[in-house]
Amino acid sequence: MPPSTRIPPLLQPYVHVARDDSFLILTSTVGASANWLLLRFLCDTLSNTARQGGGGGEGEGEEERNVVLVSWMREYDFWKQEARKGVGLDLERLRREGRLAFVHGLGTGLDASVQQSHATDDRPARSAQTPHHYTLHTLELAHVQDTISAAVAALAATSSAASTPPRKTLLILDNPDLLLALNPTITPASFTSLVLGLHTLPTMAHVLMHMQADNPLLSLSTPAQPLELAHHNLIVKYAHMSTRILGVRVLDTGVARDVSGVIRITEHKAQGIRLRLDREAHVEGGESGNGKEFLYQVKGDGSVRVFERGAGGEG
Repeated sequence: MPPSTRIPPLLQPYVHVARDDSFLILTSTVGASANWLLLRFLCDTLSNTARQGGGGGEGEGEEERNVVLVSWMREYDFWKQEARKGVGLDLERLRREGRLAFVHGLGTGLDASVQQSHATDDRPARSAQTPHHYTLHTLELAHVQDTISAAVAALAATSSAASTPPRKTLLILDNPDLLLALNPTITPASFTSLVLGLHTLPTMAHVLMHMQADNPLLSLSTPAQPLELAHHNLIVKYAHMSTRILGVRVLDTGVARDVSGVIRITEHKAQGIRLRLDREAHVEGGESGNGKEFLYQVKGDGSVRVFERGAGGEG
């Protein structure tokens, strides 16, 4: 089965990145993992069949894109296995071909001796045995920026030999909010500056950030704790920067056998649209600023069906 067919039709317009450069945000909650949705972004961007042929689809005539995936919560083997199972993508082949780079955020050592040994080494942590595979060794934003920049540049150099101009890059940041908990010196402003700096790289096109949006993290306690403030401010700041906001959560009514959760998508067509992250802000099936909501079911074989409320699904 071609990878492009693993994307449900109702979801296709929302995992397809636009031609214009943009920021996107994806939020998830406990009990509603967003891994399956990140895999659909990878599938749409990296699948050649998604942009070939004369079917007149949205992606027809668009150039291929590279992907740099930076994950602080999941290792490369996890993404490699889940991509093959869920969307039929061979990430290992794509990495060898110079279409994909992976930055291993779990290498951020909690061992102080490990961090100290790398504190004076500004070189990007690239594996000599595994091209386009990098590991973060410190919690410093400068090291994070240097490593991601090196990954983007390496993909651009590989693609420039086969295409002129070099392919644009989609940067996916998976759970960077973990840095806020591990390094209290990182502020929402400094991390936002990092993202903006990466977005100015010559071949960077889109930045997709995945963060947690559970109520305890967004609803400040009294008095508000520093981590609560930092997480809340970062997610709200980045959401206001984003042209598309996607969020997955569990059903408000509890667990259902044939429904894994709810996905909500909000498109920011113009500046100044107010973001509403609270659970009471959900609007059934609206447009543009109001957003749209669908139900989804993640099956055991990794496939996903997305359907409107009251519908039987897409088969």
